[in-house]
Amino acid sequence: METIIIFSILLLLLLTGLPVFISLATLAIGALLISGSNLSIVSMTMYGAMENFVLLAVPLFMLMAHIMTRGGVGDDLFDFVHVWLKHLPGGLAMTTVVTCSIFAAICGSSAATAATIGIAAIPAMKRYKYDTKFVLGLVAAGGTLGILIPPSGPMIIYGAVTDTSVGKLFMAGIIPGIVISILFLIYCWVYASKRPELKGESASSWTERWNATKRAALSLVMPPVIIGGIYLGLFTPTEAAAIGAIMAFIICFIIYRRLGFKDIVPIFQDTMKTTTMIFMIIGAAILFGQVLTINQIPQKIINLAVQMEMDKWTFLIFVNLLLIFLGCFLEVVSTILIVVPIFFPIVQSLGIDPVWFGIIFTINMELALITPPVGMNLYVVMGIAGSTIKDVVKGVWPFLLLLVAGLILIMIIPDLSLWLTRFMN
Repeated sequence: METIIIFSILLLLLLTGLPVFISLATLAIGALLISGSNLSIVSMTMYGAMENFVLLAVPLFMLMAHIMTRGGVGDDLFDFVHVWLKHLPGGLAMTTVVTCSIFAAICGSSAATAATIGIAAIPAMKRYKYDTKFVLGLVAAGGTLGILIPPSGPMIIYGAVTDTSVGKLFMAGIIPGIVISILFLIYCWVYASKRPELKGESASSWTERWNATKRAALSLVMPPVIIGGIYLGLFTPTEAAAIGAIMAFIICFIIYRRLGFKDIVPIFQDTMKTTTMIFMIIGAAILFGQVLTINQIPQKIINLAVQMEMDKWTFLIFVNLLLIFLGCFLEVVSTILIVVPIFFPIVQSLGIDPVWFGIIFTINMELALITPPVGMNLYVVMGIAGSTIKDVVKGVWPFLLLLVAGLILIMIIPDLSLWLTRFMN
């Protein structure tokens, strides 16, 4: 009963439109006052939540993403992929998917991926008579690859909360990211094959391909450096984020010279806004988790699972359904910080690999990003295209089904996630 009351109050607070971090902090402080606990726990818990070296990677990856976005790297990548694929049926749609995958391997942010690639892809696809709803849905769904293909901000937070290796989580996200990208590509090909007007353009000359590749070459070097360095044990994810930010600065400010001193302040402002939002949610969610621990909510849920004799698969199906529901109302960071601390002890007790569970969780968060009414990518794409949320939602539903198919594949074949991690030092 106590558990139901706490989560019912939280849901009511969220439905009032209060920011997530205020809802979590208000409920946590209220519960502490009612229980007569010392309120000094509030400052100590929230400060302690930030005192984690792994979390330093979050602002560094955000800085890298904002530099690359403002530096027009997305346009270079889009042009590079387009000259190689435009002769295929649905070549422009395939270009969007592949470019989202590449940019995801650079920035680690879903919203940044959708926004950066959408700016180039949406006008181009409309110009070539792609259906508007399909275009909007494709960009919104393609953007979700930003949190699955490493580096990934949500994976860093999951790793910090569960004390799971972020490097292994990054490695585990590569093949699932490729699998879901392939599912999107197959759908684009099938969609275009049924429409003669989308049969493809004339193939690019080798000169055009070479020139586009040269323009994108420096950006293409970043994913192997960042992920390869982690894979080889040369540096930690946090150090990789710092190296990525430095590389982004050198590429956009010094080599390409697309950015100047006037861009430094806006870039840092955007990075600070994003990071502050994430860290405020982290602090409030950790405090909320502390209150749940004091009231023994996780233990009660574990006992309930034991009483129900829940096996691994029943538990995973339950968690997936719960996450799909919560994804309609909560954004990604909040969901991770509320749900993971509660269910992770059950994950451990059932012998579920925490890295595999992290990838399953992340794919669910991809679904959350394009699930109405709160899906962030829906609103990002709506803003870029100047369209309505109704059109974006209508266009995104086939990709929701594809993501569910990808989730089922990853669950049925754990080695799709875990195979690469076995080669790590």
